[in-house]
Amino acid sequence: MLISCQPQMEKLEENDAGAGVTTNSTFDSYWQDGKAEVSVYELSQNRYNATHPGKVVSIFVQEDFLTDKQVKNESYESKSSTPILKNILRTNFTTGIYDYSLHTSVFTPINQSRFSTLKVTNTMQDWCGTTFLQMNHKNGVYFLEQRSYFEKEGDRRVELEQAVVEDALMNQIRLDYESLPIGEFKLISKLSYSAMKHTPLQTYHAIGELNKYNGTAFEGESLLEYRYTVAEQKREVTLVFESVSPFKIVGFTESYPSAFDKEVRTTIATLISN
Repeated sequence: MLISCQPQMEKLEENDAGAGVTTNSTFDSYWQDGKAEVSVYELSQNRYNATHPGKVVSIFVQEDFLTDKQVKNESYESKSSTPILKNILRTNFTTGIYDYSLHTSVFTPINQSRFSTLKVTNTMQDWCGTTFLQMNHKNGVYFLEQRSYFEKEGDRRVELEQAVVEDALMNQIRLDYESLPIGEFKLISKLSYSAMKHTPLQTYHAIGELNKYNGTAFEGESLLEYRYTVAEQKREVTLVFESVSPFKIVGFTESYPSAFDKEVRTTIATLISN
């Protein structure tokens, strides 16, 4: 599904601090028509000692982003601007006790030769309270702020070394899947995972691989799967996507032990509308 976004104002000329036009041949006019792509996934979410039904809505859109303030460029008064691919993930599920609502926004510059993912935000709401996480990239370092209703987490600010941003891997698939990290790499976990599992805000060691998808759970054209494991978290994630432009993500899975009985269960999200 494509929805209209706010019309772009006249852009300022690019400068050395801003971004140039992408040279990635896979990033074409699909993203440059001022519309957003909306995809809906049927969800089975691993939480507590069971899996629970829900929905994930993914919104991809190209827009202009201020690299200094790290917010959307709306006034076009600053030359510190770069085009980005933004992904919003809205996840809702119920555990049978109470509801969960998660919202993640990821801002990845199209010109990756100059910029890493600049910003990620996440909020999680349930009947107990709200947590908020925000990560900003500045001068080769990620600055992460946390606000939480849990006593042991409280309000914190952490500096993390440069690493692969897990939240940005879906953006990477849409921009240039051939640049996905293969083999061993350092990973900053998804902010939603950190919020739900209360994991330390640090980098982790991961191992990634890219292969042809041979399963039957997901449908699409010429499917590939990107699979990565995080041994310290006993977690494995698979992203399944089409190998032809615009590289639509048709589903994903995430397996990890339950906090209650330590049994490994799998979250599954399956594309049902696009």
